[in-house]
Amino acid sequence: MVQDFVDIDTPDDIFDGDYEGDGLFDIRTYREKVIDYLAENSNSPTIHKIRNLEPIDAADLRELERVLWEELGTKDEYEKISDIDNLAAFIRSIVGIEQDAINAKFGEFLSGNVFNSQQQEFVKSIIDYVRENGDIEIDDLIEKSPFDNYDIITMFGPQAHILRSIVDIMHNSITAA
Repeated sequence: MVQDFVDIDTPDDIFDGDYEGDGLFDIRTYREKVIDYLAENSNSPTIHKIRNLEPIDAADLRELERVLWEELGTKDEYEKISDIDNLAAFIRSIVGIEQDAINAKFGEFLSGNVFNSQQQEFVKSIIDYVRENGDIEIDDLIEKSPFDNYDIITMFGPQAHILRSIVDIMHNSITAA
């Protein structure tokens, strides 16, 4: 048996000594980097605000842009993995909402003193929706699942206006001033 040899001549890359890396490459996806960052920085003031339904401001938004679009990757990488325009909503879709914050903001509606059990379940579905999607707007209660299966006016009657307050609390807390 005769073996053929192939001579390959490839140039070596030579660095001029300015390379400051440690020789390791980060093989995590952009989403994995974001999740790891959020886990490692869960006490960040901005993340704390998002998890606790506290209003964020323009400085918080700039910090999210810096972290998401410069430190962890680029705006293009972000747009490839998410169709959520609001960065705080994206973060909240990953980190969720603290139960204590929900109890503080919505306890009176969930305790049975204001709403009946069916209405309470609907409010809980709003909270679950926001935990999963990061945000909600009043139109979502009419246009999106699981809400589009309900007749809100019949279910809530004269208390329907309270739903706007609940949605506004959820939405406005991640809309930078």
